[in-house]
This record gives sequence, structure tokens and C-alpha cells, in this order.
Amino acid sequence: IASRSGYYPELILEAAARHGVCPYELSLDLSELCDIIICDYNYLFDPMVYLRRYFDEPGRFGEYVFLIDEAHNLVDRAREMYSVTLRKSDVLDFLEQLPEEEKTLREAVSALVPVFEGLGDLCRDSLHTDGEGMEIGYYVSRNRVNFFCAAVTKLWETLSKWLRANREHPLYETVDGYFALLRKFISILQYYDDKFMTYVEKEGEEISASLACMDPSDVLDGRMRLGRASILFSATLTPTSYFSDVLGGGKEAVCVELPSPYEPENLCLAAVDTISTRFEDRDGNCRKVATLIAAAVSPKAGNYIVYFPSYGYLKKVHEAFVKKYPKVKTIVQSRGMNRSEREAFINSFREDEGKMRIGFCVLGGVFSEGVDLPGSRLIGSIIVGVGLPGFSSERNLMRDYFENRYENGFDYAYTFPGMNSVLQAAGRVIRRDEDEGIVVLIDDRYGTPTYQKLFPSHWKHLKYAGNSASLAEIARKFWEKRRK
Repeated sequence: IASRSGYYPELILEAAARHGVCPYELSLDLSELCDIIICDYNYLFDPMVYLRRYFDEPGRFGEYVFLIDEAHNLVDRAREMYSVTLRKSDVLDFLEQLPEEEKTLREAVSALVPVFEGLGDLCRDSLHTDGEGMEIGYYVSRNRVNFFCAAVTKLWETLSKWLRANREHPLYETVDGYFALLRKFISILQYYDDKFMTYVEKEGEEISASLACMDPSDVLDGRMRLGRASILFSATLTPTSYFSDVLGGGKEAVCVELPSPYEPENLCLAAVDTISTRFEDRDGNCRKVATLIAAAVSPKAGNYIVYFPSYGYLKKVHEAFVKKYPKVKTIVQSRGMNRSEREAFINSFREDEGKMRIGFCVLGGVFSEGVDLPGSRLIGSIIVGVGLPGFSSERNLMRDYFENRYENGFDYAYTFPGMNSVLQAAGRVIRRDEDEGIVVLIDDRYGTPTYQKLFPSHWKHLKYAGNSASLAEIARKFWEKRRK
């Protein structure tokens, strides 16, 4: 193994199996011999699983340079790492797994149930009944709920003591499983400041409490200061001011925007700004969108992917498209595809020029980022909508937080992350210097200054189409010019 130039997963698994050792522990030990370690974000940033041998030992700080690829993903990943939710139902499920003879353990766990009921009382001002007769409500605070945090801390200490004294006990794994959740809660409490929110939600008998990280800039900055320097890069850090605010670095951060390495004439950019894809308008425009898809692909047969804001909208437009153009080969992304199904989907896009094939996918899903289909494997992306994340209580909390901080909360919570998904989907088309293809944006918001100022500099040649005929003409002229 030492004769190789790098320690790859297959090599580590083979060596571990041969010598009967844990491959994970072997990879950690081998990392000490490496100049470069390639790993997931969590090995630096996650408070639960970061590499303690590197970042907890005195005297080692400043030895590292962090190269952080696809940095646009780090914002939401960091929020997940530094957010946690505890639920009353999980406590009750845990309690059911504890036998009656474990009285001390059961009493300690049971003590948390009335504390959850106390959280439910905090929601009384917002309580109302939904259409199905369920009582729902919520409570939001910038401060931690002290009585709840104290109760969780007490249970965490009790479980910790029990685990240390009962390593061979049959219940060890059961107790350790819930202890891990409490440990994350306690860990995040250490970081809780004015960039976090406490969110309590009551839905019928269920009560949940969340410590939600709104702005991860400080925690990310703290982790990156463990190294000498950090270089964050991505093809879609737009707008840079937003990413500079939420990724850390503060006033010391240097932002550099480089021009696209690809020739702009290799990419046809068109936007149809005469149709709304807002939720309330979708049912009425499925056939129009299907016609626009046909117009975009009609000048040249090949592989295309159409991206939609939801599975529901995808299904309706696909049905309209197949009904109108039954001879066109279509491939549809479905919910919960396993690894082999995803691979089969990608492998469907073959280098067989002259054959029409259209994939129907969701924007922001597994096929809109990190997918490499060079050459004729993909010659066009058609993006329906502006990629807004689904509206949720968490996103709305984020919106309110950034509204108070920067006065553009909707952009920080919805517009900017949505546009990033659009840019990622558009980036599937040109993967090599010789690649050529088209990107079509369908939504009337692409004609507004709000979105136009988010277009990257290499999109200056974007053309607007008012209908399917003008879109087909834009695509036809592009491919005709490329043939010459």
C-alpha cells in the first residue's frame, strides 16, 4: 500500500479486509502520512465528526490550507450541521424501548416529557385549528429556552454516566442512539448566539424544539481559522456579496471573479419572459411550457434535460408533452431513486448524435448538479422557473432574520439560493472547450432587474423570446451558425 501515490477507497478497503482492521480507522491513520487529504466538508466543519486528531491538538493550528470546492453548497450544509431538532415523540419512543426494571433510566427520560408540554404552552398565542381539526401553533425566539436546555442537559449527563458504567449492557446501543442526538443539542448550545433562533412547533400531540442556525458565517469563520488560509471556489458564487456575508471571512475576505474559460459563442442563451411559473399559474400553462420545450429542441436532435421546480409540475408538463409529441423519447426522474436507478438515468444520455432524447428532472435535485455529460451526451438545459426553495417555516425564519440584518431577507432566504440552483443546472451543458449547446430560461421574472443583475458576466449575449416561434428561431440560428 505504501508504494502507491495515493490511498484511494478501494485500496484502503482491500488492505483493511486483508489485515482484519477497520477501514475507517486505517484511513485516519494513513491520513497522517499525507500531504493532501480529500474529504467531505463535515471533517472540518461538523461539530460532531470533525477530525479531532488535527483540530483539537495544541500546536497544530495553522499547519493547514483548506481548499473548499463547490463552496455554494457549504451554506446550507453548515446550517444543517449547526441545527438540531428534538421531538416529544422521539422521547416517548425511546421510553418504550426501556424495560420497567430500568427504573432510574426511565425516570430520567420520563422527566423530559412534561418539559415538552411546557414548550407547548409557549405556543398558546399562535394556536389555531387547521382544516382537519388538528391544533397547531409555534413559538419563535432569538434566545434559548432555558428551562428546556437545562432539562436536556440533565438527561444528557444522566445518559452519559449510564453509558460509561454499562458498556456491555444489552441496552447500550439503544441508549447511545438517543444520547447522540442529545449530544448534538448540547454541542450546538455552545455556539448559540444572535445568529441562531429557537423554534418550537406544536402539531396536535407532537411538540418539537429546534435550535436553528440562521447565519453560519461565524461558525464557518471559526473553523477556517484553524488553518493558515482558506480558498473557497465554485462556478456559481453569485452574488459574491451574499456568499461573502454567509460563508465567513468578514472584511478580511478577498473576492475574485474570473471570466468563464469557455468561448461564449459555444452557448446559446435564451429566456422566455412571457410566462409565469408561479405555483398558482402552473396548472394553466402546462401545454404552453410543453410547446416551448418542443420549440427549443426542434432545430437539433440530441440529448436535453428540462428542469422543473417540483415533481408535481414536472408530471403535469410531461403528460402534456407526451400527449402532443408521443414519438419523442423522454426519461423521467422519480422520487427516491436508488443508486442503480440514478446511474441508469444518466447512462441513458448516450453519445449518439441525431437521436432526440429529453430528460425531465427537478431543479436542485441530484441531476442538476455534479452531473458530467460532456460532448453530445447533453446539448441543452431548459430551466422552468427560478429555482426558489420550497416555502417553509425554517426558510421564513431565515427570511425574517436577514430582513432585520440586511433588509433583503427574501433574497437571502429564497432568491439567491434559487438562482444558484439555476446556474448549476445551466452549467451542465458546457463541460469542455469543444462543447456547444443551448440554455433556455422560462419565467417572466428573468426579464426583471432583480434577476438580470444576478446573471453571470458571460451571459451578456442572452436573448429574449416572446413565444415558441421566436425561441425556435433563436435556437435554429445558433445551430446553423455552429454547423458553418
